[in-house]
Amino acid sequence: MAPEVSSTVDAGSVVLSDRATHLLLAVTGSDGPSWLPWLMVGLFGVVMAISWTIQRHQRRELHEALNRFVDRHDGWHLQAWPCGVHADQLVGRFEATPRGDRRYGVESAVGGPAEMEISGATVQCQVACFVWFHERRRTQRSRGRRGRTTYDRRTELVAMCQLPVHTHRAVSIRPESPLGRVGLSRSGQQLESEAFNRRFRVEGRDRALVVTLLDAGLQELLAADYGERGIELSDDLLVLSGEPTHRDRSLAGIAQTYPAILQDLTRLVRSIPPPFWRALAFEGPTPDTAPPPPPSPQDR
Repeated sequence: MAPEVSSTVDAGSVVLSDRATHLLLAVTGSDGPSWLPWLMVGLFGVVMAISWTIQRHQRRELHEALNRFVDRHDGWHLQAWPCGVHADQLVGRFEATPRGDRRYGVESAVGGPAEMEISGATVQCQVACFVWFHERRRTQRSRGRRGRTTYDRRTELVAMCQLPVHTHRAVSIRPESPLGRVGLSRSGQQLESEAFNRRFRVEGRDRALVVTLLDAGLQELLAADYGERGIELSDDLLVLSGEPTHRDRSLAGIAQTYPAILQDLTRLVRSIPPPFWRALAFEGPTPDTAPPPPPSPQDR
């Protein structure tokens, strides 16, 4: 059974119905004409019907777009667990997959095998594109009365690759905070490039590994094309989060971003310097030792 596609497409309709509910409660509780509550009930029903219709159309459109996207890649399919990793194993593991204050999880996940260039060798890895959602609590207080608690739904676009090696030491490269960019607050590993330090916050307990990873070439690439993105490594997983610079308009919804984030992930893995892979004892695929095919009659 294919996993549930996504509920991120409902955000606008949910807000619409929520506002209609508050309006209905306000009017029906007031001292207006006797027919007014019934009119509002009717209007509320119309709003809910429109919201449901929009939601259903968006779900169907996104589902079709995801299927068109996976059809472009051999072995890809809709997934419940990106790269076979359950959401409970992802939550809190990366900054891109926070727990939040209530619900969290994976939506619109697709994935399958993809060829990655690692240290000059072509390696087949499991790759996934998905949306991570979580909810943040918000309390609204009015004139000293008891606050009303609501939950804001937040999402993060994620591309994930299962590497053929384990880092054993987590590495995180995230955009620096506004205070850090002006030099008022600075945390994490500091590299020789002050310009890079102002753009990114680098965390990693193994400084030698971090320095090996962030050579001059990768620093230049990140500063040029990944300035607002997050890059994190944990065990055998590499995560790229954030919005790409372009979209595929032939698709719909969040699926429009998947071709671009897949390209960005492939380019990022290819740009990781070979010394980093050697430090992790990466061994490229062994050459095919099968005997050559027999000569054809024309070659005899």
